[in-house]
Amino acid sequence: MNRTTITGACGNLGWKLLCHLVQQTDVEQIFGIALELPTDAQRHALSQLEQKSKLTFIRADLTSSNDRGWRDAIEQSNAVVHFAAQNPYPEANWNDAINSLDMTLNVANAAVAAGVERFVFASSNHVMGRYKDLPLSQSIGPGELTTDLDHAVGTVWMAGDTTMDSTIYAVAKSSGERACRALAQQSGGQTKFVCARIGWCQPGVNHPSTLSNAGTPTQSSAGAADDDPESARNEHWFKSMWLSNRDFVQLFSHAMFADSDRWPEPCIVVNAMSQNEAMPWSLTETKEWLRYDPQDGFVFS
Repeated sequence: MNRTTITGACGNLGWKLLCHLVQQTDVEQIFGIALELPTDAQRHALSQLEQKSKLTFIRADLTSSNDRGWRDAIEQSNAVVHFAAQNPYPEANWNDAINSLDMTLNVANAAVAAGVERFVFASSNHVMGRYKDLPLSQSIGPGELTTDLDHAVGTVWMAGDTTMDSTIYAVAKSSGERACRALAQQSGGQTKFVCARIGWCQPGVNHPSTLSNAGTPTQSSAGAADDDPESARNEHWFKSMWLSNRDFVQLFSHAMFADSDRWPEPCIVVNAMSQNEAMPWSLTETKEWLRYDPQDGFVFS
């Protein structure tokens, strides 16, 4: 997968992976697709990295299926990692979700048409968000939230004084997973798909000390009383899905390069978290199919 396209290349996750891949000798060319080109700060950060000449940025609108800028990049690539979304946060509205799904459909269809070998879709933990609460929470123990369970779309929680409901955001991710599976079958397995349900990988340093029951960097945590069971449940849910920067780049690199011979079908779905204490999320599939070896994990004090 030595020629790679990354969509959403200047966002939180796309930027982290891009900076990692630039430094990998087995990646010869990277196309970074974004609606806006890198900021001055991002360009300065890239200037400190070796092998930056392998990187080309393309300003393109992924909701436009006729935009030759991004289509030409995909046609020159043998791997695509798709992060782009109109709103990457769980408070996305229906217009955001529709446009995000259009992006996924456009990019995934173009990848299959171009014969791309590997397509990695950044899905979300919010596809399974209803498992946080009753009655579904009673059906799983530690490590039992596997990727073959039925979708339970949308997390509902309190962030400060704000009621959050990620259902609309998660619909685009759930639908994206289904589209990837259908396209993998349609391609006869020529294009292999990995859908990674990302936990909580905060912008920037992403230190575990800044995790909270807010569940998203756009909201403040709730100053709940110690005896508030709902707040405690929310805090455990969100902290237990932490994905460190180091584990993030390892997991997505493995998603690009892992041998697919062990996969049960040409499209697999995996959970993308660090090895967090007592988390409900299963990493069994991620470790088996991608040879993922998490190095970090949140420990509850």
